[in-house]
Amino acid sequence: STYIENLSIPLDKKILCQQYFKSILGGYSHLFIEKLMKQFSTSSNICLPLLHKWEDGKTRIDNLVIISHPDDAERICKNHIKKTPIFTSFLFDSLISTTDNHHWKQQRDEMNIAFVPMLSLRRIFPISQQRANLCSSFLKEISHNYTQPINMSEFFLHETQAQLQLSMFGFSEEFQDATNKKIRNAFSGIHTEYTQEFSRLALQETQKSDGPLSKLFDGKLTQTNIGNILIYAFAGHDTTGHTLTWLLYELCKHQEYKQELIREIDNYWSNHETPTYKTFNELPFMTRCLTETLRLWPALANGTYRELESDETIHGIDGTSVNVPKGTYCQIINWTRHRNKELWGEDADIFNPHREFTDSEIWNHKGFGTFSVSSERYSPFTYGPRNCIGKNFSHMEMRLILLYIFKSFDFALSELQMETVDDPKYKGFNTFTMGPKSVYENELVGMYAHVIPRSSKL
Repeated sequence: STYIENLSIPLDKKILCQQYFKSILGGYSHLFIEKLMKQFSTSSNICLPLLHKWEDGKTRIDNLVIISHPDDAERICKNHIKKTPIFTSFLFDSLISTTDNHHWKQQRDEMNIAFVPMLSLRRIFPISQQRANLCSSFLKEISHNYTQPINMSEFFLHETQAQLQLSMFGFSEEFQDATNKKIRNAFSGIHTEYTQEFSRLALQETQKSDGPLSKLFDGKLTQTNIGNILIYAFAGHDTTGHTLTWLLYELCKHQEYKQELIREIDNYWSNHETPTYKTFNELPFMTRCLTETLRLWPALANGTYRELESDETIHGIDGTSVNVPKGTYCQIINWTRHRNKELWGEDADIFNPHREFTDSEIWNHKGFGTFSVSSERYSPFTYGPRNCIGKNFSHMEMRLILLYIFKSFDFALSELQMETVDDPKYKGFNTFTMGPKSVYENELVGMYAHVIPRSSKL
């Protein structure tokens, strides 16, 4: 790593490198970066020395430029498509991890068909709807007849994994039951070797199923296939599960918003016996709640990573221009821009679904749409052309799950969970994705709430 004037943090490099690496291991790197930026400007770009093993398993220390200035974030993403090799050791040359732009485009072009709203998503909608209906019936049992709080993070992560397997892959209920918990445990660091078995079994299962994603695989144990089956199994459920968890957490903190959402959901059910894809535009407040959750609690707080494909000029610490050479690793971070008071106002750290979003940040300020919401200050699914391919499926299943669970239930934070509400340090546990840190010492991620049966107003 080298010192870049007006970009590198002017602290002892050895200590800075140790502190930054410790924050990554401890799940608070987003807060560490935010703290450094606040010494200068919340819109600063900064450079940190990053200790990593991204290439060939060799330990290195390289410059990592953290892009948080709104004028630079989208431009870097769109003009420099090449990913850093951050995921290649685990996900090989999959869609999300390949550093070969041509290979990425080839995969993206082939896989887009699986997520076309009016073709693929509309076709699997009934499967997703059936699972959402079924999952709400589990709440009575796992709460021991409503007598004990349950880990809603675990519930949502389980259900989004089930949604992914049953609808997008078309896997059998038996396969989903057998692998759901195991693969999620492996992703969280428990028996990580199971990822190898899951890859083999899932690729075999794609040859027996007809979901939109299964059609993309030939069943062969190539590195590309293994990487893609794993990234769909992880990113296809984890980010969505965390978003639902954070939303429920905020709704329980803000009773007025929760009741407003329930009223909208009750009104929806009074007009529709069964949800349909084309009627999601009748849920504008739900859309606002999801949009605000993705801003305040971005599941990908780290954002995305790029390698500069040519020399670039960006804003330095003091706001003036700095030249950065080709080959530099960059991280376009979401956390700091999404909570930047210069960009969002003094209530940037407060959940407010009625805040003013720009036209590009929320679908027509109404219901369900299909373009990638983003702006210079907001990029929950990152920017095109390498934005999240599964964003529309995520939004579809979140709406279905919310419709069904709030149709019959209300929720309240557990006594221990309530202690986090006014804790300024309670700002997420950030590994690859960011979930709520558990209130119990024997687990990393969790959010506990009471399930309360409600008398429907229908």
